[in-house]
Amino acid sequence: KQPMSSYLLVAALFAGASTLSVAAAPSGRRVANTRRLLDLRSVGRREASIASLLTPTVLLGRLHRGTARADENQIDWRKVSDEEWKKRLTPEQYFILRDRGTERPFSSPLYNEKRKGTYHCSGCGTPLFESSKKFNSGTGWPSFYDGLPGVEVKGGGLAALVGLAGEELVCRTCEGHLGDRFNDGILWNTPTGLRYCIDGYALQFKPSAGDDSMS
Repeated sequence: KQPMSSYLLVAALFAGASTLSVAAAPSGRRVANTRRLLDLRSVGRREASIASLLTPTVLLGRLHRGTARADENQIDWRKVSDEEWKKRLTPEQYFILRDRGTERPFSSPLYNEKRKGTYHCSGCGTPLFESSKKFNSGTGWPSFYDGLPGVEVKGGGLAALVGLAGEELVCRTCEGHLGDRFNDGILWNTPTGLRYCIDGYALQFKPSAGDDSMS
């Protein structure tokens, strides 16, 4: 048997030889090994990032939002009860949409809205007006010279025909009151000769993608 000191000496020599062999390795091989190590670390970070997006909390949250959107799409908005509307709408929105009220002139934050985008019903989300059809009437209410298919015109009778009254405008989806349409657009030289006089609280504005400018 060899003494323990002999084994230690051999081990030390072997370790030294290994260190020398690594140090003597070509620089190209060392660079390649380093790159492979960095690549493996990068893959690990990407996998960890992906894993963080797949946690039960995140997945359940996305499922809940998707279910909520599906439920909204299945609602028969014309059958929503008055009590449910009171829960869904602010007092101002309820006063306009369901009580067919009229807001004070110049009280709507949308009156001076100038960004590009689409105006939706604040009750059910139906697209109603495009910003390109909006103009400054000076009346104190958001004004448009044309509407989208989501806007329904209720007959205003003879008074509306002769310009003494407006035709009521409602959301075609939920029948919420929006405002009135007048045939005095010629005063502002509108392309249609019409003026859609809308209560701002009946609308929700959604800016076009990329338009982050201030209104």
